[in-house]
Amino acid sequence: MPNVPSITRQFVLTMLLAGAMFYDLRYRIVPNFLIALAGGVGVVLAAMEGIDVCLKTILLALLTCYPFYYGYEKGWMGGGDVKLVAAISLLVGEELAGTYFLAGTMGGGFMSLVCLLLSRTEHSVDDGEGGGKPVVVPYAAIYAASGLLIQILLFAGGW
Repeated sequence: MPNVPSITRQFVLTMLLAGAMFYDLRYRIVPNFLIALAGGVGVVLAAMEGIDVCLKTILLALLTCYPFYYGYEKGWMGGGDVKLVAAISLLVGEELAGTYFLAGTMGGGFMSLVCLLLSRTEHSVDDGEGGGKPVVVPYAAIYAASGLLIQILLFAGGW
């Protein structure tokens, strides 16, 4: 008999990651309906394992998205990036939230560095005013792609 909660979790996570990548690259947003659906499914699946697991999962999601919320307050990233991190943490649960968080932040940091370096080479002549265009990084798309990579690696490893 297939494990229905596990299959549901994997399906919703895949749809969330693929949808976030598409919308962030195409429209530069992460739609609230994706976040609400994935977060709701994550909470329900955690509650099926017990109230203690559900509360730990919610607390962990809040803790993992706090650094992103700080970046949002500073204007460094959008609100969809913060909500995406929380929704992924709710879906993957306490066992894998750290893995997805680490992979997403490493992927986003690497892509930010690449975008900064590319913007420096394009605008190597300074106009003397010190103000240039801000570098735009599709952070939610990179975070989601890193999550998909982790999902593939876990699937290939038999997790």
